[in-house]
Amino acid sequence: MQMANEDITIYNKWYNHETRLDEWIRTQISGVSWHSGQAVTVGDKGLFSANTYTVRIPVSSSPCGAEFVLPENYSAKQKSSLPGFWTIQNGDIVVKGIINDEIKKSSDITQKYSNAFVVTGWKDNRRGPISAQHWRIDGK
Repeated sequence: MQMANEDITIYNKWYNHETRLDEWIRTQISGVSWHSGQAVTVGDKGLFSANTYTVRIPVSSSPCGAEFVLPENYSAKQKSSLPGFWTIQNGDIVVKGIINDEIKKSSDITQKYSNAFVVTGWKDNRRGPISAQHWRIDGK
């Protein structure tokens, strides 16, 4: 795995059935690999450029005291138990660095921080030798 010397904060979206509102639960993770770049797509009106991001989280960097669960299991949790869990799902927000902000909506973060993105895909690569096991997050 490439050098894992960055920190991130991931904001997991969780739907509160009582208030009928989305809430954002923050998890801070140290020792990840962060890569950013540019991608161009061709449309009817020309070329469109967008920032792209790839983050790899080694299993050894999993946040202390929090267990990774699949998105469908995360959404089923009670709010009081959420600090003990984290997940990755499309629509989550990832920010480079350890961020302490509480947010009400995704634009609170994506507009404030230049190194923030919305998760557009992820893979659970926890197979093979332990040194290669990781989660991969892609975003724009």
